[in-house]
Amino acid sequence: MNPTIFQVPMAPLPRSGEMTHVPNYALVPNTTDFRGVVPENLRAVMITWSFDGKQVAVTGSWDNWNRREPLQRMGKDFIIMKMLPAGVYHYRLIVDENFRHVPDLPWERDESGTAYNILDVQEYVPEAPESLSEFESSPSPVSSYNNESLNDNDFGKLPPEIPPQLQLTPLSEQSSATDSYQPQRRPRHAVLNHLYIQNSRGEPVALGSTNRFLQKYVTVVLYKPTRR
Repeated sequence: MNPTIFQVPMAPLPRSGEMTHVPNYALVPNTTDFRGVVPENLRAVMITWSFDGKQVAVTGSWDNWNRREPLQRMGKDFIIMKMLPAGVYHYRLIVDENFRHVPDLPWERDESGTAYNILDVQEYVPEAPESLSEFESSPSPVSSYNNESLNDNDFGKLPPEIPPQLQLTPLSEQSSATDSYQPQRRPRHAVLNHLYIQNSRGEPVALGSTNRFLQKYVTVVLYKPTRR
């Protein structure tokens, strides 16, 4: 069984959040039970509210916003532990019957202008072993190499067709430029560790590559103006 991951969104600096009055519905008790065996496809996620308030609850897209669950007070903070499968979720905190969001965590606004936080529950990624020798393949025999020069037939061969998995690259995806955080789709494993080039007529040349570091994905794009 994979170990559970504790993802703890914290808000160390108090700031004024967006506030919207919500109706006074009865709080639904938190029915999550951690005494049994945790399914392998679920991850333990801790949601924390570290600001002012006397009663705090949370509602989110994990159940299509059908319930709101109370957070338990622990010292100066309010916390709740939820078991969720990997994926991206939206949620709001309800503080003293007002919608609030944690400004220090990724957030966005809906069509009505109400803010919500974004929670990205990652799949478990084991730490790299100390020794990778058992995973390394044996070197190719020396007899498989030669010093023969390339001939016309070698240069006349057509390049191999690009695999369909590489048709959609980070450079081909359109990104909207906004001041707020935009959640991105998790890259496919087939597009990792490749160097892509985008050269559109009249636009700068773009070189991009996406790499994975444990549970994080980093995309680096280098732009270079075209020569005139």
